[in-house]
Amino acid sequence: MKAKLLTGSLLTALILLSDVSSRTPLSAQQKTSSPAKTTQDSAEKDATPFPQVPRITAEEVQRLAKEEGNVVLVDTDDPEAFAAEHIKGAVNIAYDPTVDPREQDQLLSALPGDRLVVFYCNCSHEEDSAPMVLEMWELGYDHDKVKALKGGLTRWEQLHYPLVGTDIDKDTQKGY
Repeated sequence: MKAKLLTGSLLTALILLSDVSSRTPLSAQQKTSSPAKTTQDSAEKDATPFPQVPRITAEEVQRLAKEEGNVVLVDTDDPEAFAAEHIKGAVNIAYDPTVDPREQDQLLSALPGDRLVVFYCNCSHEEDSAPMVLEMWELGYDHDKVKALKGGLTRWEQLHYPLVGTDIDKDTQKGY
């Protein structure tokens, strides 16, 4: 008798479980059936990463470098990319999220705190330079003195501003 009850209870439980597992949770239904949610998700993917990081335009950096000369440019690309092409006068501190942050912090801490420090990368939305700005803030640097170059190296090139490196024609390696 106990075996029949156990078998019957087990069978009932399996039926209930299969019925519950075949249902789509309400939150999943809402996600798949809501066009507004889908539009919002794609807009979030296209949004600028690290929106709290201040950006500065290439035009403004160029103007400040010419007039005041107190801008430090930091290229966050790997050393090979930096050697091939970078903004004239820039230093290279590669962004690598896999490296021990203490090593990177030592390099970042060597940057002057009394000048504007502008990080740039060869990324469309400052994906590699913006995290470096956040790191500088964590090290105690003034929020107004550390920015990311809006549009990065691509924008700088579009404006035909000075670049140097092994991949740059010698005729285009001009000063400020």
